[in-house]
Amino acid sequence: MAFLRRKTTDQQPSATSPEKAVYSAESSQSPFMVGLAFLWVLPQLIQLGTSWSRVLSLVIGFFVVAGSAMMILTSTPRYRVGLDNRLISPGGLGRGSRALNAMCGTGSLAVSLGNAIRQGEVIATDRWKPSKRMPDPAKRTRDNVRIEGVDHIVRVQEADPLALPYRSGYFHYVGSRFGLSGTRRRRREAFTEMLRVLRPGGYVALAESVPVALWLRYRVLPPLASEYRVGELRLSRFRFTPIVLAQKLS
Repeated sequence: MAFLRRKTTDQQPSATSPEKAVYSAESSQSPFMVGLAFLWVLPQLIQLGTSWSRVLSLVIGFFVVAGSAMMILTSTPRYRVGLDNRLISPGGLGRGSRALNAMCGTGSLAVSLGNAIRQGEVIATDRWKPSKRMPDPAKRTRDNVRIEGVDHIVRVQEADPLALPYRSGYFHYVGSRFGLSGTRRRRREAFTEMLRVLRPGGYVALAESVPVALWLRYRVLPPLASEYRVGELRLSRFRFTPIVLAQKLS
């Protein structure tokens, strides 16, 4: 009996499993792929028998599969961290820097900023909407910051992206991952608010969907170049994700 008791005790874990950070899946292709999926299902629903409909279904089905594979790839930890590093690298951040992760979601970029700066200030802001299923949606972000060991430098705060509660020119860097792509209205105002809180010489770096990135680069930023003396406008990419980069000169 003693042997059985000892064996049962040995099978029990000696310690609880460590917590793991959980980040929401992000993809710049999701709205596009939903539309393609609808177009692929539509001919099946109306049962068109013509050859063109079958060809159209095959073509759209290919893009749906390819887009789904892209969504899975861009949600992997390796891709997530790689995109974060690409967003941070032009900022020239170091000790004592102040950085803002606007519309932060579950806080991937904020965590990477905390690891890059180490000594300074990183603020992760968003406007979370509580629900019955998630009465405290910001908890996941706070947990990720704590689990990743950067809670001494990263502060999670709810804030309206159209009225950020910080003085003009406060941050050395402002970044976001698909924040504007996930916003349906007043994107221009949200972007200009990022520029307002950015100090002269600082960088804003945004990973966005293809349409939003092109809109920012060629429709929004050029008119702002004179008002904010925005310079070094760049449209680049990290693998499948477009990145818009700009420096505020004054």
